[in-house]
Amino acid sequence: VIAKSFARIFYRNSINIGLPIMECPEAVDAISAGDTVSVNFDTGVITDETTADKKDSTKFLNKINTFLCKNLGADWHCYKIKFSDEDHQRCLNSAQSSAAKFIIFMGHGRGDKLLGSFNKKAEDFISNDALSEELFYKNEKFIHEQNIDFFKNKILFCFSCNSNENKSKSLSRIAIQKGVKSFIGFGDMPTDYIAGRPFPLKAIETYKCILTRVIKNGLYIAIKKEYTIDEFIRLLKILVTKEMQSILFTSSKYRHKKVLLQELYKFKTNIKVYGNRYERLV
Repeated sequence: VIAKSFARIFYRNSINIGLPIMECPEAVDAISAGDTVSVNFDTGVITDETTADKKDSTKFLNKINTFLCKNLGADWHCYKIKFSDEDHQRCLNSAQSSAAKFIIFMGHGRGDKLLGSFNKKAEDFISNDALSEELFYKNEKFIHEQNIDFFKNKILFCFSCNSNENKSKSLSRIAIQKGVKSFIGFGDMPTDYIAGRPFPLKAIETYKCILTRVIKNGLYIAIKKEYTIDEFIRLLKILVTKEMQSILFTSSKYRHKKVLLQELYKFKTNIKVYGNRYERLV
């Protein structure tokens, strides 16, 4: 039994009869009736198996990296951050000391910061008894206003939600103020399922496949041809438009056409560039 809390008598009787009980308000609020749930009583981790696949909203980014690693060879370097503060700092130091001018961040973010690595278990619901810090590692403040100057004189491509935000405390603005040459940001990208939003899971998977094609092909062409940022952004928008045309004129291949077209239109119109848009990527 999982509940927000238990009456003292029920708690005591449960122990006496051997009934497993756990207090976890977060799980109660998030798990829906009919979901399959697994519980690890050793670690205190509660996993909603029905929605577990929906939480892997950044897995598709691996396909972009694999493609570029294969096709760009030595011109492409990927730093996959481990689950420690030390490795996050090593990544920043590596970016700062690198001769590369064009730095790409792919992951979760918000208008004022980019998030770091999350252990898979950090996405589960954790009871108060789960004490293993390493197992549940979560870095929610990787790149922010206090360390954005690590990317001084570089082009920062932030493929993360709401990185295009234009407010006084937005990372985009602060980056330019602190010497970043150019900052490329994106709007909201619905890559995971949220109850109540009219974007079904199958449409989300199609959307992620399209974004994968657009970003990997756009980056490959722009890097090989040494495009300026302005040329690169125009290329991305052309590639999105072609995908939209394919959806529009294909009668049976795509389901949920209307919502896909709406989200892809938002995607291309929300790409923003701060700083010098005529700087060459390489």
